[in-house]
Amino acid sequence: MVISRTPLRVSFVGGGSDLPGFAEEHGGAVVSTTIDKYVHVIVTERFEPSIRVSYSKTEIVDSLDELEHELVRESMRIAGVRRGIEIVTIADVPSRGTGLGSSSAVTVGVLNALFAYQGILKSPAELAEAACRIEIELLGKPIGRQDQYACAYGGFQLLRFGAGGAVERRPVVMPVEQRRELERTLLMFWTGGERAAAGILDELSAGIAGEAVSRDLIRMRDLAVALYDELGGGAPAATLGDRLRENWELKRGLASGVSSPRLEEWYESARAAGATGGKVLGAGGEGFLLFQVPRDRQAAVRAALSELRELPFRFEERGSSLLMVGR
Repeated sequence: MVISRTPLRVSFVGGGSDLPGFAEEHGGAVVSTTIDKYVHVIVTERFEPSIRVSYSKTEIVDSLDELEHELVRESMRIAGVRRGIEIVTIADVPSRGTGLGSSSAVTVGVLNALFAYQGILKSPAELAEAACRIEIELLGKPIGRQDQYACAYGGFQLLRFGAGGAVERRPVVMPVEQRRELERTLLMFWTGGERAAAGILDELSAGIAGEAVSRDLIRMRDLAVALYDELGGGAPAATLGDRLRENWELKRGLASGVSSPRLEEWYESARAAGATGGKVLGAGGEGFLLFQVPRDRQAAVRAALSELRELPFRFEERGSSLLMVGR
C-alpha cells in the first residue's frame, strides 16, 4: 500500500499569466503558497484483475479505457499501471471548482503514489511536468502550469513561465516571524458554491490576443514579480493586501464569469469592515474568497461575512510527499 499527500495551493497574484497563449509570448509570473489542506491518494493491490477507483463515486472496470475519471486514467497510462489495482482519493475540501488547484493536486498525488507503488521515486519537477502533460496536452484543459508545480514543490514561491513550457521556481525567503505574521492576517471564506473553471478560462484564453487582456495580464505578471521582491525585502503584511486588491481589480475585467454581483457585495463588505485587499481564488465565479486583514479588524470582517463559512489554514512548506510505502 502507498499513501501520498499533496497540498492545495493559494494563488495570490499573477494567475492567468501562466496560460500558454500568454506565457509563450510575454512570459508569466505567479506568487502562490501551498496550505495545510490536502488531497490524499491511497494505492493498493487488488485481488481481482480489475480496476477499482473511489472518489465522489466508485468505479469498478475491467480495462483502463472504461475508466471515467480522466485524471486517474491518464495517470495510470503514464505510470504504466494497467490493472489489478485500487485507487482512493480523499480531499479536505470539495475537489472541483474551489480555486485551490485541487484537480492538479489529484493528478500530482496519483502520479506520485502510482510511481512509488512500483518502487519509482520521481522528483517534484518530474511529477509536475507529467501532470502538465496529462492536463494540458492529453486532456486539452484550458489551464496553465502554476498548479502542478505549486502542488509538486510546495512552499511560498514565485513561479515564472516562458516559451516552450519553461518553468522557473524561486522560493520566497522571509524571516520566520514575518511569515507567521503574514499567515495570521489571511482569512479565507467558502462562498458555498463550485464552478467549472473551463468556461472562464476558455474566454480568457480567447481574449489573450486582444490588447486589453494582454495589457492587464502583463500588469498582473509584473505585480507578481514586485510582490516577490517586496516580501523578500521585509515588506509588511499589508503589502500583500495592496497587491491582492490591485490584482483583483485587473482580474475581474478579464472574463465575464470572473465576478458576480453577490461576490462583489461580499468583497465590498469585507473591505468596508477593514480588509486591506482580497480576491476570489482560482478562475473566479465561485469557490473561496481570500482577504488580507489586520488582526485588529478580523472580528469585524468575520461579522460582515457571517453568512459564509471560514476555512482556517496555515502555510505548508512541503509539496507532494509519501506518507506510507509498504505492505
